[in-house]
Amino acid sequence: MDQTRTLLIVDDEPRVLEVLVRTFENQYRVVACGNGTEALEALRTSDANVIITDERMPRMTGMSFLKEARRINPRTVNIILTAYSDITVAIEAINSGIVYRYLVKPWDTEELMIIIRQAFERYLLIENNRALTEELVRKNESLEDKIRELETAREKLLRSEKLGLIGQLTASIGHELKNPLSRIKAAAGILRSEKETTTTEERAELLRIIDNEVMIATKIINDLLDFSRDRKAVLKPENLNRIVADTVGRLKIPPHIALDQQLEFSLPEIPLDEGQVQQILINLLMNAIQALDNGGKIYLKTERAAGRVVVSIKDTGCGMSREQVAKIFEPLYTTKPKGIGLGMSIVKMLVEKHGGRIHVESRENIGTTVTIDFPANGQRSEE
Repeated sequence: MDQTRTLLIVDDEPRVLEVLVRTFENQYRVVACGNGTEALEALRTSDANVIITDERMPRMTGMSFLKEARRINPRTVNIILTAYSDITVAIEAINSGIVYRYLVKPWDTEELMIIIRQAFERYLLIENNRALTEELVRKNESLEDKIRELETAREKLLRSEKLGLIGQLTASIGHELKNPLSRIKAAAGILRSEKETTTTEERAELLRIIDNEVMIATKIINDLLDFSRDRKAVLKPENLNRIVADTVGRLKIPPHIALDQQLEFSLPEIPLDEGQVQQILINLLMNAIQALDNGGKIYLKTERAAGRVVVSIKDTGCGMSREQVAKIFEPLYTTKPKGIGLGMSIVKMLVEKHGGRIHVESRENIGTTVTIDFPANGQRSEE
């Protein structure tokens, strides 16, 4: 007899109850009851695993008993055994989900023993699954706790990094804004004095200085704002060549720099945010111009390649070392005497908002090539 497995038998016929007890008492721990009320009381004090019950009993039917029994112990595997082949009861038993099997008297002892054994196997399987589920829930809760701890630690780290970045940014902005503001103040002081010796050409030059330094200060502030805010790309079908032409038209290319444009005529329209793409191109073209202090050439090219639309900007300027290229997209990193080092970070951020990719190649004293490709279908690139 397996004391760990309990079989509850319910039948109002003493002879039937006795036969069933003798059949199973050597294999299982058996609890016998003559009616549903007695069985419910036994169920409250006995941890039954499998229940076999007669259907037609006085005061409480087998189905009524099992419905009440489920409230006490919802995990038992239940079998109804009756002398009446009542199809209505059979359908209710199956549809209710309460009953595992429905058998009719007289029963075949070997078949009944097999069914009871399968019922205990089913019970053990359900219990094992429940235990595994509970363990999984516990581990999942523990994992969620760890994730929350990691998230909290990550947020603290990010806050710390942001504070450090703000500190660097504040120092850099203060330094970079101080120079144009000093020049503006000096130029304005000269103009305010209205000296008779100041010629028209000198006044024009002073106004040009003020205008140029205001533009530098404005760019510093705009770069800071662009870096700090998360502007979503509003994509709609655009022709990249048109945006390139409009952007070049807005820039003043110095006379000592030659611009060679090679725009592929048959470019398709692709999803772009025109304002953001112009900002990308302006940043890259300004970098190329600043790299050509002593003159040189800028090559601006568009083309189709592998189902993507590509724009590249190449200059014959001073170039960068491998170490400088590796850091080019880091915030606050700059190779120029002026600027706060956010331009290329912003360019990369805007390119990625379009699902695009950016690649930089550079050699010192030879020049730099920046290549950007946009997906023709608007889908993001797989890195």
